[in-house]
Amino acid sequence: MKALRGRQVEEGDFRRFDYVLAMDKANLSILQRLAPPDSAIQAKLFLEYARHHAEREVPDPYFGGADGFERVLDMVEDAAQGLLEEIRQKYFAT
Repeated sequence: MKALRGRQVEEGDFRRFDYVLAMDKANLSILQRLAPPDSAIQAKLFLEYARHHAEREVPDPYFGGADGFERVLDMVEDAAQGLLEEIRQKYFAT
């Protein structure tokens, strides 16, 4: 795991990856500006995949009081399940 490093998103990522996701609208705006005009991939908010939460931005858990982290975890798990279901249907459905 030592070889893993974070990095900035770059224009080529819109050609390299099937999904480019943001946790909030501010980062989504940055991603949209980085996307090449001919990109087939469009950046989306991660919580667009949530099935049981109406929020579309992942809030900062530090400002959610004692339950902030649990709430954010629930939201992210919900969206991850929705994203996984889309991937299954899109790439593995028979």
